[in-house]
Amino acid sequence: MEVNIGDDQQLIPQVADDRKPKIGMEFVSLEDAFSFYNQYAREAGFSARISNSKKNKITNEVVWKKFVCFKEGRTDENRSNKQEKGDQPKNERARREVRTGCKSKISVVKKQTGPNWIVSTFMESHNHPLSTPSKVHLLRSHRNISASKKALTQQFSEANVPTCQQLRLLEIEYGGPEHVGCTERDIRNFEKKLRDEQKGIDAETLIEFFASEKDKNSSFFFDYETYSDKRFSMCFWADPVSRRANNVFGDVVVFNTTYNTNKYGMIFAPFVGVNDHHQTIVFGCGFLTDEKTQSFVWLFNNFIEAMPKGAPNVIITDQDPAMAKAIAQVFPKTVHRYCLWHILNKLPDKLNPMTFRDHYRSIKNVIQNSTTPDEFEKSWEDVIKCANLEQNDWLSLMYELRQKWVPIYFNHIFCAGMSSSQRSESSHAFFKRYVSNKNSLMDFITRFNRALRHQRHNELVADHIDMNEHPKIKTNWPMEAQMVKVYTKKKYVEFQSEMCESHGYYVQQTYVSFFRINQVSQLPDKYILKRWTRDAKVGAIYAMAEQNVIDDPKMCLMSRHSRLSYKASVVIDDASLTDEGTNLLDEQLDYILKKIKEVNISRTFNNGSQKKKIMDGVFGITDPSEVRTKGCGKRLKSSKEKSTSKTRICRGCGHRGVSHDKRNCPNLHDRSTVDNHHNNDDNTNEEDFASMTGSNNMWTTGIRLDE
Repeated sequence: MEVNIGDDQQLIPQVADDRKPKIGMEFVSLEDAFSFYNQYAREAGFSARISNSKKNKITNEVVWKKFVCFKEGRTDENRSNKQEKGDQPKNERARREVRTGCKSKISVVKKQTGPNWIVSTFMESHNHPLSTPSKVHLLRSHRNISASKKALTQQFSEANVPTCQQLRLLEIEYGGPEHVGCTERDIRNFEKKLRDEQKGIDAETLIEFFASEKDKNSSFFFDYETYSDKRFSMCFWADPVSRRANNVFGDVVVFNTTYNTNKYGMIFAPFVGVNDHHQTIVFGCGFLTDEKTQSFVWLFNNFIEAMPKGAPNVIITDQDPAMAKAIAQVFPKTVHRYCLWHILNKLPDKLNPMTFRDHYRSIKNVIQNSTTPDEFEKSWEDVIKCANLEQNDWLSLMYELRQKWVPIYFNHIFCAGMSSSQRSESSHAFFKRYVSNKNSLMDFITRFNRALRHQRHNELVADHIDMNEHPKIKTNWPMEAQMVKVYTKKKYVEFQSEMCESHGYYVQQTYVSFFRINQVSQLPDKYILKRWTRDAKVGAIYAMAEQNVIDDPKMCLMSRHSRLSYKASVVIDDASLTDEGTNLLDEQLDYILKKIKEVNISRTFNNGSQKKKIMDGVFGITDPSEVRTKGCGKRLKSSKEKSTSKTRICRGCGHRGVSHDKRNCPNLHDRSTVDNHHNNDDNTNEEDFASMTGSNNMWTTGIRLDE
């Protein structure tokens, strides 16, 4: 930046005369006056800020305004004294000196007649170095997060894109960090402002959002409850797409709870199922502040009210007593099945490590491969006796509950290929890519809906593939050609595999007529379950109103911005090739900007942040307290417990030691060596054992439990 240095060592920026303020210059508004001065400041190399003003004592109308250099004035003396004495509070941010008493300024006064403002004073010189063109974009008045950038960064945030990466994406779009118009700190401050605006009104905003969705589409269902002090306690919601999906695929429902999805620790409780492509789908969701029976009863009753299909045929959950009691009360005719995976996963904790190693495979084989209830009960008795586990209370309890979790007791019941709540667990894992324990309730809903759209798009892709592609036929049997047109790709691959395997067996006709022996070439309709076919969603009756499309202002903004950005980039690319083109576009942009401001002058643009609104029946509801539920965290330990916890108890021999545990226990190691020496023909037992125990920190090998 070139400057003139006068005799008084004051700096005068070199800016074209037509871009400098002049005494007597008129502006139609204060905003235009500051905009002009700020643009001049950018070219000159300093930052402008709004300073003093004067009002008419009679009308209380502003009649005089001053804009100054950002280095005008002096640092507050009290703060300076505290910094010199070292009395500055620890939590107060240490700030550097910025102001130098610069006298550069411009004053404007309102005309006595008319709305215009006139420049009455202009001081050009500065008493400090001016910024260079490469650094001027870092000055405060030249940094601004436009409405489109705010909307874009909010969408990035909803997709869990970190702020630093958001800025990199903006740098790519705008051609470098100097053209973005803001810094990473500005974006972080904007995000903090949004969070601060949400404090204290989070629950009200959530209910207001649900109400607005209900207004858009009467098929949207929601309900909520509060405590006696109007503190938000629980809610349930289901959108029209989820309710329609339940009407077709709601025969089997998986229900599970999870934590750490919001800053209050409220329990996220989704109802999920499986569609015709074996994809996870969501039927409805709830937030709870506890896991008591009455809370589950309230949630299940709302689920039944929301779903046109009513209660499911089968519901799969964890082994939770309060949940089981609520299911028996609300879903008396529904088959309640416990998650097999969670029960098998508890075995390492319920058995002695050596007993688990020696007998787990046998126990699992009895559970999963028994062909009749009588066979299971006899085999269970034998394996428990062999392992000397007759006195194990947990195993005795699980045997009493066998009809709720052992697969053989569900062979006659359709469970859509699910035997555990892993479907729900995988759903939690998917949604946690979008949500975190830092989210407010509204943040959670926004991010959850984005994840839901992504999940539903995957279903759309699968429908598209089924419509346009067919798997290859492996045999000449007409039934295969029939079913390739009926089943979805996922289900047809299973059918084809079983059909091909059937060719490897010798069939004897006993009590049943077999298809090939009786020359049945087409699979009868009664054996085709519609929920697995390509037409599963065709012809279903949805007693729900169609959605009234109401545009989301933020989405409309981004759509308009994208359309204009493409055209602008093309114009800029062509204009920048020559000086003539650059000058022409520069002049036209000034003209266009002026016209656009005139168009928007009467409008107040919504920056996308949530505003506190008052609704009938909602006003006064306070945000939920932080929830502490089973499994949600660690408790505080006493000093005695902390000193004791430094040593470990070996689960193999029972001794305590700093570096002695079941992984390096000499007794366990010696026993393992002997067993391996005498059982070289049973290597699979050791491999399966290792694969089952790692997640419980019992062995050094990682685990994965199969259903």
